[in-house]
Amino acid sequence: MRIRFLASIAAISLASASQTSLAQDNGLIPTADWALINGRVHTMDANNSIAEAIAVEDDTIVYVGDEEGLRNYIGLGTHVIDVHGEMVLPGFIDAHTHLVGGAFVNSGANLLTDDADEVVERMRQYVADNPDQPFYIGYGLRRSPWLARGGLPTKDILDQFDTDKPIYIWAVDGHAALVNSKALEVAGITKDTEDPVPGFAIIHRDSDGNPNGWLEEPPAQMLVFGPVVNPNEEFILKGTRTWLPRIAAAGVTSVQDLGIQGMSQEDGFKLFTNLDKDGEMPFRVKGVYYWNNASEDPLVTLRRFREEFHSEHVTVSKLKVNVDGADDSHSGLYVEPYVDKPDAKPNPIIPPEVIKKVVTEADREGINVVCHCWGDLAVRHMLDAYENAIETNPPREDRRFVVSHGSSVHADDILRFAQLGVVYDTSGAWMANDPTLVEISRLRLGAERQDDMYPAMKIIEAGGKVSFGSDWPVSGYLSEYRPLTMIRTAVTRRLPGLDDRPPLGGESAKMPLQEALRASTINAAYNMGIDDITGSLEVGKKADIVVLEEDLFDVDPYKIDEVKVLYTMMGGQLTYDHRDDTK
Repeated sequence: MRIRFLASIAAISLASASQTSLAQDNGLIPTADWALINGRVHTMDANNSIAEAIAVEDDTIVYVGDEEGLRNYIGLGTHVIDVHGEMVLPGFIDAHTHLVGGAFVNSGANLLTDDADEVVERMRQYVADNPDQPFYIGYGLRRSPWLARGGLPTKDILDQFDTDKPIYIWAVDGHAALVNSKALEVAGITKDTEDPVPGFAIIHRDSDGNPNGWLEEPPAQMLVFGPVVNPNEEFILKGTRTWLPRIAAAGVTSVQDLGIQGMSQEDGFKLFTNLDKDGEMPFRVKGVYYWNNASEDPLVTLRRFREEFHSEHVTVSKLKVNVDGADDSHSGLYVEPYVDKPDAKPNPIIPPEVIKKVVTEADREGINVVCHCWGDLAVRHMLDAYENAIETNPPREDRRFVVSHGSSVHADDILRFAQLGVVYDTSGAWMANDPTLVEISRLRLGAERQDDMYPAMKIIEAGGKVSFGSDWPVSGYLSEYRPLTMIRTAVTRRLPGLDDRPPLGGESAKMPLQEALRASTINAAYNMGIDDITGSLEVGKKADIVVLEEDLFDVDPYKIDEVKVLYTMMGGQLTYDHRDDTK
């Protein structure tokens, strides 16, 4: 795929052959393969420098500066892109995504709407329009419209459809699903089926104890999804091939996959590796070993994965610890009780003492750690584990501990991010008063704690480092993989289409654009341990570059998400060219 894009660019020479020959004969300056000229190049280096031009040789940046200094790098074989004063940035980096999950979740009927009746009608119409399918999938179901009516949806609304085939609908957060009676039958789920992880992964039931069609958390969801859909490699590969170019077209050049879903972790990384060998992987992929079983020693498998998956573009190097659930299902861990259910006592998925032991051992071996930490108590547990590892083990330069999500951080723990050097990684697209936060989180946590969610600016002001990850395809409200939407929401603390709502956390919670850009580039690279090769536009780093049609600093913050990506380059090869969309 990368090679095909190259063929679409014409070679233009800006210097005479004699000038180029002289430079080459002197052996001083290589002739560049690519040159971007006449740009506003926001390098995201330590000084936030701005340049005019970039030269690329093979996969590496060999020049960043003004156009005069670029002249000797350009020869007859140089591909030149005149960006006409447009914005040039390091390629965007998504530090938290789920590529395989996106491949099989985002298929079928799009149910992203706040109208419960419309959800039903969209799904009904999809079933009617596709009579030959063996099963039906929908995605993007939001909880908020149903909770506003007093509860969660059940299989009864799907059982009324004119079909005898299974129906499986993913919730937008990826942590729940709604299925019909036929799907439960196919999966063999009955009154006698036990919850796969009691108190966490739950088969919801009616008053008689029968499954009501609502499944909570992946272990319960997959009891039905697997038998109904049989998400084999062919199914997932087809979905992955659909989404990879779309993500590249959003300007993304590196991602961190924080959990393979729908197939084994090993098979998922093999899929990525094979796609990369075939030239179909348009960005770098950093993987993790996803750990949510306290009885397992995750380092045994992770050590093997680190050896087995270690190519130029696909590596597995980190441990991810799943600490808690989330507030919507009362499975998030909080220092203070839930407002609406003060007696709720959710257990951590992995006990803190086990986390502390494994994190310390991982750190001793040079393995970095990230977590799913939703509530402020879950965040505290991880910070405690990181602190113990730092105090127990010798210092190391490449230590990159990360808290991911951190929807709530206790005031007493804000400063600890800077003190311990822990990265706060969260999604810019979630930093808004969307209906999920207003109608669910406020009910669970109260107005004050809800308004204090996603405290990125407090952590930055305390000296901490913030990075962005989409968590695509899941979300509490808006499933979003495009970095510009994340940046737009972070700087306004409002979602597109919901600008009439007050900004989450007030004016002081809004991120300056420069901080949001760094969270999407160099800070995300630091999070992933690849800031030595990407994340900023500097000589010697990989040529991971995105060109936008406008300089975001000149754009109304509320229109940042409307700015078009013109080019995406990863490792010196174009992975997206806007001109191909017009052919």
